Amino acid sequence: MALRYLFIDFDSFFASVEQQLHPELRGKPVGVVPSLGVETTCCIAASYEAKAFGVKTGTGVREARCLCPGIVFVEAEHSNYIKMHERIKKLIHEIIYVDAVLSIDEMYGRLPRHWQPPEVARAKAMEIKAALAAEIGPYIRASIGLAPNRFLAKLASKLEKPNGLTTLDFDEIPEKLYRFELSDITGIGRRIERRLHTARIMDMEALCAASRRKLHRIWGGIEGDRMWYALRGIEVPAVETQRSTIGHSHVLPPRLRTFHGAHATLHRMLQKACLRLRAMDYFTGHLSVGIKFGFELGWGAETHCFPTQDSVVLGKLLNQLWAQHPEDAPEPTKVSVTLARLEHLGAHTPSLFVEDNQPRRMELQHAMDAINKRFGGRTLYYADAMEAQRSSEAAPMRIAFNHIPDLELERDGKGFGQI
Repeated sequence: MALRYLFIDFDSFFASVEQQLHPELRGKPVGVVPSLGVETTCCIAASYEAKAFGVKTGTGVREARCLCPGIVFVEAEHSNYIKMHERIKKLIHEIIYVDAVLSIDEMYGRLPRHWQPPEVARAKAMEIKAALAAEIGPYIRASIGLAPNRFLAKLASKLEKPNGLTTLDFDEIPEKLYRFELSDITGIGRRIERRLHTARIMDMEALCAASRRKLHRIWGGIEGDRMWYALRGIEVPAVETQRSTIGHSHVLPPRLRTFHGAHATLHRMLQKACLRLRAMDYFTGHLSVGIKFGFELGWGAETHCFPTQDSVVLGKLLNQLWAQHPEDAPEPTKVSVTLARLEHLGAHTPSLFVEDNQPRRMELQHAMDAINKRFGGRTLYYADAMEAQRSSEAAPMRIAFNHIPDLELERDGKGFGQI
């Protein structure tokens, strides 16, 4: 027996934070939404009281109200979720070493050998639960999984939600895995699930019984071998990943659903992306924009450039792409900006053809970054983003599945200047 990994999955994290911070929400069905008063939006989180009525992440506001007439909608306050996440991480780190944070509500740690016996591992898990209740609050609950590898520990954390504690040791697999659907498994998306069905693997029992060679063939490579080993509790070295894009997307609030408002919001998001680009010491060689007009028509455009982190250069490219958008389209409802073809400073070769004023402009932008970091992201900005910068609803800070924003970089402040 070797329970080497402890995986923590926080239950309905956004909704739980709201209930912890606001006692009047406790015990009530809560739906966390991007903006209040917008009937076309959806829940980005639901409390377990709301989940009991069938409300879940992605449920539309109108549908949620029909499923659960007493539901209380609250507007997401992402800065509170990040602050709570940091408090939790610090607390857990004092009990076990946190090897990695996978998302705002998932983290794991490896247990040293003397903590791996089941009774010791479970005691450590209970210590974490007790510390959360005492130091953070009783409404911040976590489901914890213990297993020989990280893959199985994550699955174990899903078996007894909410507030569960489950082991998946060698003598408990594969039988304990049969409760999962194929689609529940990390690494099995729709395409792989179709391939599994074609190979007559319709459930977890058949997947666990399949040979390594068969899974290699279904996945079309070594990822099939990795799945075979992972299902058996064998620790497989993680694949090193490199950041490939930086971007933002935003559903426009009604006030900005104009061509001018969409253009300003695109510039606001681009300037935020450039701030992150410089903070991470990356350069980009590809810019793409996407716009949804009405709720049906999608449009996008992209362009390449010599790798840069200059907001002015990328802003000019954005304007060139914007000029190509259809003129007779309905009002824009959603916009996105993506920077791709990223290269790190250590691998970057500067251009021989540099504008005379570009070095000074980059000094200016780094100075702007420092001021925005200190006083808030709406303090200094380029004027193309003015209309969006003045609206707190335009491209606010959002938490993505695999990206927790840096509060110092992305927090909002009351703007007092433009360039």
